Amino acid sequence: MAPWRSGYAAVCKTAYTGSNPVGASKLINTYVGRYARVSQFMNDPIVLAGCVLLDPYGRILLLHRQRDDIGQWELPGGKVEEGETPVVAAIREIKEELGVDVDISKALGSEDFEEDGQLYKYHWFLAMITGGVPDVMEADTFDDLDYFDIEDLPSLALSANMQVFHEKLLTGEVALQQ
Repeated sequence: MAPWRSGYAAVCKTAYTGSNPVGASKLINTYVGRYARVSQFMNDPIVLAGCVLLDPYGRILLLHRQRDDIGQWELPGGKVEEGETPVVAAIREIKEELGVDVDISKALGSEDFEEDGQLYKYHWFLAMITGGVPDVMEADTFDDLDYFDIEDLPSLALSANMQVFHEKLLTGEVALQQ
């Protein structure tokens, strides 16, 4: 098998990502005939923000996303638009996805994660509902919502972000107390 040369590789080298740490440039391959040509660099993560909403029993609200025959539970939230802060984006996303108004209680942290070959940076906030009752507002994206005990999260199909968040809860890096 020939090594990578001049930006080209045999088709069997389709998954090359180098040994770059998270956040560094990541090579993405584009195929040209029988060869893969390194043609793009993924430098900047997509920035996301969302809220942890707890019920009176301390259970966490998650949305169920159905995509490509894979269902997963995730925190309500989404992409930080150009010119927005993560706080503003989190509040906007909660309104769009759940139809409720929230006040941010505190920042819980942020973390980089990768999903489907894309790097993301997610900002988590603890929030309280100040108006409305949570409901699925984007039925084309989500098909359910529910509150779960933290102990029950490992039994669920969790999004990549939610897996990272759950790990931070378990290690104590994130605390949900006010």
